[in-house]
Amino acid sequence: MSNDSGFSLDFSDFEKGFNDLVKNAIPPDAEKGLFNAAAAMLKDADEEIPMTPRKEGHLRGEKKIENVLTTKGEISVTAGFNKEYAASLHEMPKEAGDKINWTLPGSGPKFLETKMVRNKQKYMEIVAESIRGG
Repeated sequence: MSNDSGFSLDFSDFEKGFNDLVKNAIPPDAEKGLFNAAAAMLKDADEEIPMTPRKEGHLRGEKKIENVLTTKGEISVTAGFNKEYAASLHEMPKEAGDKINWTLPGSGPKFLETKMVRNKQKYMEIVAESIRGG
């Protein structure tokens, strides 16, 4: 940038370094942070009401985190429970869930979604901390 005083600044090195940082350093750190945030969400699902229910076995033992992917500037993760009945329990209408005699007190539908809404700031901070190098 130049003005009448003859003073100028050249940001080309900064821009190159910043672009390299965005392309090369941030995605792996963000992927790690997103994995850690997903792990925290699954832990919270087991510990905060409504908690992960039990049915026909031990749903809590079937957690999975996979497919941390960076594509076209987007980072995503697949996390949840690896049992065929997990989705139907999660999506169960509250009224139906209130009528079930859950084998674990405090269990109920939306055991993941409630954590994502309630703790979103916590999970975003986990990702941010990973990007900061923490």
